[in-house]
Formats: sequence, C-alpha cells, structure tokens
Amino acid sequence: MTDDPKPKIPPEEMQRRREAVRQADACHRIEGIFPDADPEADAIVEAFIRGEIDAADLVPRLKAHLGLS
Repeated sequence: MTDDPKPKIPPEEMQRRREAVRQADACHRIEGIFPDADPEADAIVEAFIRGEIDAADLVPRLKAHLGLS
C-alpha cells in the first residue's frame, strides 16, 4: 500500500516479526482458537510489525482493545 507509514525498523526485522505473528496465529488455530476478523486488532499487530510499537506494548494494547485488561 502506498498509504503505509515508513517502517521504523529494517525489512529483515519486519519479516522476522511477520513470521512470529504467523506462527502465533498457527499455534492458536492448533489450540482451537479461531479469532473473528478484527480490523482494529489487525492494525495493532501491523503497527508491531512495522516497528511502531514493541513487543512489550503489543499484548497490553491487544488486551485493552479486547477488554481483557
């Protein structure tokens, strides 16, 4: 997309983060967890992948969004 903000981390780190998210999603599916499509949660995860937030911020933001914190 041309509207995406410029990544704050190198492409290699973005790929590593994208793969980590893909593996986490696969683990959830194996465990029988099939989250509904959620554009806002997807945006939070994409912010992590682009380096706008770090791993320490990812889970608290997702929990807050889902009302779990």
